[in-house]
Parts: sequence; structure tokens; C-alpha cells
Amino acid sequence: MTFGTAVRFLNRARTGRSSPANVPVLDPVWPLPRCHESWSSERILREFAKYDAWHYAYQFEGGISPALSRYQQNGWAGDIDRPLRRFRHFMPHLVKAAGGSLRGKRVLDIACNSGFWSVQCSLLGAEVMGFDARPELIEQANLIKSIVGCQSLRFQVGNFWDMTPGSLGGEFDIVLSLGILYHLSNPLQALQRTKAMAREYILLDTEVYPSQDPVIKLRWEDPDYIRSAARSGIVAIPSKNAVELMLKDLGVGDSYEIPIHDDMPLDYREHRRTSWLVKV
Repeated sequence: MTFGTAVRFLNRARTGRSSPANVPVLDPVWPLPRCHESWSSERILREFAKYDAWHYAYQFEGGISPALSRYQQNGWAGDIDRPLRRFRHFMPHLVKAAGGSLRGKRVLDIACNSGFWSVQCSLLGAEVMGFDARPELIEQANLIKSIVGCQSLRFQVGNFWDMTPGSLGGEFDIVLSLGILYHLSNPLQALQRTKAMAREYILLDTEVYPSQDPVIKLRWEDPDYIRSAARSGIVAIPSKNAVELMLKDLGVGDSYEIPIHDDMPLDYREHRRTSWLVKV
């Protein structure tokens, strides 16, 4: 089935006229493996304790969850399984579109945080570059990389607005834009810059303003915790229709909204967050 055919099937599925394309089930690698016996539980706990906050409640083989207490302290305990449910939501669509495998694909993870998505793509066989504006998050990402032992994975500190193919060693087959768009001030320019990095696909997942109109809501955001923008200033939250209008303006090859299922976090089910697979 071609990408365009899959899009038509999925679009009809949302209106109830047809079943969605046959997208295979794909689970994340979880708990994460430990690459070497030198990464004892005591050592992992010691290294994790160097950081006050973690965005993901990482778990490793052997039943160790070193970030769980800090995750709970930040009031996020109900979201422990959130990244796993999000993975099962949109990653199967990406892997299917990429030919059934990420092996050999070059992947860019924008605003990679501590590297959850980068590591998962690396474990699926991709060559991955991840960057984030916060140096402490890149330290965390490199810690996860060391424990898991991903050799085809590289992290660096970087600002979104400095991102160019030249600064990151060329274009990428796949670009992950997962939870960054609504932390930026100009979504159209942000999508233009993201598209310039991609050769084949963009996986776009973002908070959206709950309106039927193609509008953008502005708000002020301070860098008071690791889920926030890296600097104080105005950020813009586009509605779903605004995102689709911007994708049309960019002249992407094709795109479709990834349909949600019952086991999705509340913000997806309430249409406050949406995912798209974009063929550039």
C-alpha cells in the first residue's frame, strides 16, 4: 500500500466509512536494557540522583526505576506510562511508512529531552541525532545512552532556531518533532525549519488549541521546569486546523492525522493534543 492510499484509508476511517490501514502493533523496548554488568542498580541510582528532575520515569532491566521518586515528587505520577502509550499510538505508523523498519534510517530528534525517543529509535536500528537547548538534559540523555549502550546515537546541546542541515551534518530521513512546536513563538517558521531538515517524513506531535477555527493562541512561558521552554517569552499554540493549514502552505507531499484509540492520555482524547505523519 502506498503512503497516499494509507492516508485515504485513515481519513475514511475517521468518518466511519472504512477501516484504517493495517498498521502492525509495535511496543517500545521496555524496561530498557543494560549494556554491561558494570551498570549495577546501585550505580544507576547514584547517577540518577545527581539530577533534581526527570521528564521520563525510566525503568531498566532488573526492576529498577531510578527516576520514579523524582517523577512523583513533581506531581507526574499519573503520567508514568504516558510515553509508552504515545509510542504505541504513533510509532507504528512511522515504522510502517518507512517500509516496516527504521534500520539504516537517519533520524533527528528535535528537543530530545533526556533521549527517550532517540533511544527507542536507536534500538529499532536507526542512526539518531538528538539535541536539546538544556545542557543538563543532554547530560541525562548521555547517561541513558551509556546504560543502554546505543552505539548509533549522538546527542548535543543546540537551540532550535540555530538548526540547519549544515549545523547537524545534513538532512535526515526522519525528523521527530514531539512536544516542541507549542514551546516556540512562531509555528509556521518552526515547521518550515523542520521541513528543511527532513528527506522523507516528519512525525509531528503537539499540543493544539481546542478550536475549530485555524487560530493560534499566545501565552507566556517561563523555563521553571524541564517540561517548559528553555527561555522566558511568548509561545504559540496552534489549533489543529491551523497546523493543517500551515502544512498545506509548506507544500508537503502528503500528511495525515494519526487516529487515536481508547488507551490514549486524556489530552489526546479531549482533542488538546494531536499527531500527524507528514511526508515531505
